[in-house]
Amino acid sequence: MLYDLLAFNYVFFTEIYQTCNHSWLFTFGTFLCLWALGSVACLLLFWRLSVKPLSYLFLLINAGVFYFVHTYHASIDSEMLENVLQTNCAETLELLNMRWAAYILLLGVVPALLISRLQIVSINWRRRLSIIGSLLCIVLVLIVPNRREIIPFVRTHKPVKYLLVPVNYIGAIISLSKHYYRQSREFVPIGTQSGYTQYWHNGKKNLIIFVVGETARAQNFSFGGYPRNTNAPLQPYIDNLLYYKNTTSCGTSTAVSVPCMFSKDGRTDYESGSAAYVENALDVLQKNGYYVTWIENNSDCKDVCNRVHLRKPCGKTPQEKECLDAVLLNELGLSLPPTPKNTLVVMHTIGSHGPKYYKRYPADMAPYQPVCATERLNECTAEEVINVYDNTIYYTSYILAQLIEKAQKYSEDYNVTLIYVSDHGESLGENGLYLHSAPYVIAPKQQTQVPFIIWASDETLAALGLDKACLRAGTNNAVSHDNIFHILLGLAGISAQEYNASLDFLAACTTAR
Repeated sequence: MLYDLLAFNYVFFTEIYQTCNHSWLFTFGTFLCLWALGSVACLLLFWRLSVKPLSYLFLLINAGVFYFVHTYHASIDSEMLENVLQTNCAETLELLNMRWAAYILLLGVVPALLISRLQIVSINWRRRLSIIGSLLCIVLVLIVPNRREIIPFVRTHKPVKYLLVPVNYIGAIISLSKHYYRQSREFVPIGTQSGYTQYWHNGKKNLIIFVVGETARAQNFSFGGYPRNTNAPLQPYIDNLLYYKNTTSCGTSTAVSVPCMFSKDGRTDYESGSAAYVENALDVLQKNGYYVTWIENNSDCKDVCNRVHLRKPCGKTPQEKECLDAVLLNELGLSLPPTPKNTLVVMHTIGSHGPKYYKRYPADMAPYQPVCATERLNECTAEEVINVYDNTIYYTSYILAQLIEKAQKYSEDYNVTLIYVSDHGESLGENGLYLHSAPYVIAPKQQTQVPFIIWASDETLAALGLDKACLRAGTNNAVSHDNIFHILLGLAGISAQEYNASLDFLAACTTAR
């Protein structure tokens, strides 16, 4: 393992050294931690009969991979691996030159020959477990006292792992295998016996604007009792705004929560990755005549929007790597059909995506100062972290207010409803935790309690037969992402086998259906 770290990971440790402000201590600590973890993996994999064949295999592959990492600074991920698998022979031969062969020979073949001459001494399982325990203690001693520095670094600099040999290509193989496995799964349609009924009391079409928030936690929404008025831009619409203050998420990461909230399955039944081969609420609405569009201003839709219209207003030029959520405002009109018809528009915001919170809002939308103007959150004071995060919530409130204002302009042709719910929450240094993605069973409430807002005009409420007083009385009830699938189908006037009226809390306050 020591040879692997020294011979094949020069680029990785150089990147670590540069990104952590040229800290030799942090770099050396990373080296020790990886050596200990790698040694544990070797003790689990390498036994008397397997140690030499596996050593030969890893040495040769590591040497070949390191050539590309060192020569081209190539990040080895699943996309890169897929490109390699699809490369033709002529392109491959252009890359496999004499220098590549020299890397294989000097870094792979020569040490493999030396290993072939070694006499392998077997270690019994008791001794092996004892060594593993000692190595894991080293890892804990290195990580636990420094978790406040390590966690933000790992979250902020995820791409660095694609330089770490052999973790990079092993991870790529696993990710690509999962992808092909999901593609091979039999496609599961839902809503096959669904039907549509226009239950509202006018001739208008239905327009549902569903805004998927990013990393917004309920704790920092003034509608839920937060002392700062972070929702001030929405105050003019408070009479027709419902805020469900006890809402929990399906997961603690976008990859889980976004597909789960549109899935027919609740949190306990949802299978991670199933959005690639199981239809969701968007598919059911589209089957029943709804014009469905997904507008993306985040990373991607996590397979939820695979079968509907997709718009990406940001990233049309190389300079547009990230856009503020204001880019979504002009997209509403562009996402409607040429002639009015029942429509669902989903907007996936970048919201409060960390750790670079200071990049999520314009300078004139920062009422809380001073702010943490770096992704190294542990280097900022608690006040600065809270301030910069609260500015993102304030800006999100502004975007929602602007969307409501724009949506009202379409009220002549549509009954307009706007729904906002965040995918998951965020830790801001509580108990030494930052960001999100903690295992759900131990995740703090800051990561699982999310804001949930529904807005509709009095005219729309009357047309849909929704009683405002009844709705407002239910805002203190416990709700979750599990309700969303059923709310969307009920609001859209769609009956389906998968629909559960008990999870559609809007249905309990309507006389029209």
